[in-house]
Amino acid sequence: MTMVEPRLLEDIRNQPRSLARVMSYQFGEGREALLEAAAAMRSAPHVVLTGMGSSLFAAIPARYVLAARGMACDVVETAELLHYLHGECRDAAVLVISRSGESIEASCALDKLRETARTVIGVTNEPGSKLAARTRPTILVNSCADEMVAVQTYTATVLVLLMLAHLAVEDPEPGWRGGFEAAVEALGDAIAKYESESESWRDLLEGASNIHLLARGPSLASAREGALLFNEVAKTSSTAMGAGDFRHGPVEIVDCHFRGVVFAPEGITRSLNLALARDLIRFGGCVRVVGPADGDGMEGLMWPTARVPEALAPLVDIVPVQFAALRLAQSRGIVPGRFRYVPQVTLSESVFERPAQ
Repeated sequence: MTMVEPRLLEDIRNQPRSLARVMSYQFGEGREALLEAAAAMRSAPHVVLTGMGSSLFAAIPARYVLAARGMACDVVETAELLHYLHGECRDAAVLVISRSGESIEASCALDKLRETARTVIGVTNEPGSKLAARTRPTILVNSCADEMVAVQTYTATVLVLLMLAHLAVEDPEPGWRGGFEAAVEALGDAIAKYESESESWRDLLEGASNIHLLARGPSLASAREGALLFNEVAKTSSTAMGAGDFRHGPVEIVDCHFRGVVFAPEGITRSLNLALARDLIRFGGCVRVVGPADGDGMEGLMWPTARVPEALAPLVDIVPVQFAALRLAQSRGIVPGRFRYVPQVTLSESVFERPAQ
């Protein structure tokens, strides 16, 4: 009997093609909207990036680019912005990020943002959505669509927001454009490698009651998105934390039952992240490190990634976690990416609408 491959696997595999399509669009037809949004960000005293779930996490790397160049920027969950923090958006350039452009929190927040924000910029993958209709400028991500779980639309949104951030701080385009192209090119080989090797990751994944994902800097996006993937895809509890914060008490949970993923990309805190991984192993935990293999004594314990600038690491270091969530779901007899309680687009803040089966 022929096994039917899950659509989630197809979405993971398709990321290089999808990202190449996104770059072509953003450097072509979509460039005017990017430039208009970048100018609006520069003219405002501060910037707020807001979204829910994957859309929120995709904004984290861009914040680090903006902050490094002195641009005041906050990343705020849209539900919190809607009910508590809309005053923070006063006179700001606010980017409302929603894959569908129809999420209830984004739709409701637009009404309040009109009263406070200097500019409201939409970022969505759906040109016919409410968000696209109600914001100017509107940035169309132009990713290939996912079935349910945000995979290629997540990495595509990371890419677009990073492009926008570099334009907003007026970084020379030839420098960062080449880095993006190299990162996308590296994804193809990495995905083929992980698809094969992830079949043998059972020692980390099976029997895990909770998986901790620990990171610093831009890769905090991968930790938070990775935790969401374990929740959505494998119906498994997971916790995303800053690696520094984890050292201040939570490390006390580590024993032989501990399962962790530590992100250690190239960058200023790589040595700190590797040191934490070594300590977690010394304390009896089962740990994998995501980052370039660099002769750091972590052979056999790494899910190696391409060597890319730290700001671009979230484009590549989420991929092994995508496969890990897929494999864990399969080992548990769960159809990867099928939702039990929620539809793809959340249209109510108070009622769970059954997803279409």
